[in-house]
Amino acid sequence: MDAPPSPDATQLQPTPASAPASAAAPVRDRTGLREPWVLPGLAALVVGTVFAVLLYRAAPQTAGEVGSAALVAVAPDAFTPRVSRARERISAAQRARAAGDTAGAIARYAEAEEEALTARQHTADTTQARTATELWANIVLDRAELMLASGAGPWYRADNNAVLAEALSAVKRVQGVPLAPPTRARAQSLAERIDRRMRPGPLEWIPR
Repeated sequence: MDAPPSPDATQLQPTPASAPASAAAPVRDRTGLREPWVLPGLAALVVGTVFAVLLYRAAPQTAGEVGSAALVAVAPDAFTPRVSRARERISAAQRARAAGDTAGAIARYAEAEEEALTARQHTADTTQARTATELWANIVLDRAELMLASGAGPWYRADNNAVLAEALSAVKRVQGVPLAPPTRARAQSLAERIDRRMRPGPLEWIPR
């Protein structure tokens, strides 16, 4: 009887096991992170998210305010963007005042005052200092005038002396800083009007 044929040597070699699919996945993931656009894209996403949060916190209410709010978000210590935003808040206050919204106008003036005060704290020279001081002072006086109007009641109703006292205190803060002569005269006149209004009864009309 013939002996069975011996198996070929190549048939005796074990078949190499195929690598699990899961083992190759991390390699592909790392290769994806090496793409030239991935890391810059992630960085741009993070920067854009932070910028959007800062812009949201600035609460711009008009298209023009978006630009100044963006500049403030990018450079929070810059003088010019703060001045620009303060003036936009003044415009918003004037619109509220024209619409008869005294409380809204007072609130917008308070926001403008804060922006102008921040600008005063980040001036680079005396010209910027004078500009920011005059802007801040006139904003405070505008707000104090509105507070005088809202705190002074008609003849049949008592005045709101708390509001009037706050208005007078604001004017005195303005009088405590160096001002241009017209602004100083305006502050003095307003202080006298508020002080006279706070005097009881007919004493309001008696000159001191």
